Amino acid sequence: MSKDSRWMTEVESIEQLRDELRVKAALLRADLRDELATLEKQWANVEREIAPVRDAVGTTVREVGASTTALLRTLRAGYERVRAAARSHA
Repeated sequence: MSKDSRWMTEVESIEQLRDELRVKAALLRADLRDELATLEKQWANVEREIAPVRDAVGTTVREVGASTTALLRTLRAGYERVRAAARSHA
């Protein structure tokens, strides 16, 4: 698997996790809703940054930039924290 396809798989995986949590948001505690709202703002930034990359053919991971990769890691960790907390309070 190329670095480009691994990167896009990560984006799609985080996107799926995000969608799952948005459905459950109404059931979350207030502090988890606040964290989810913060993550949503960060996700909007990621979507703006990666939109040209998704559309470009042959774009490399290096063109995406280290900051976007780090933000993806942060988003995944944040969404996973919210999901774990939601599961423990379900």
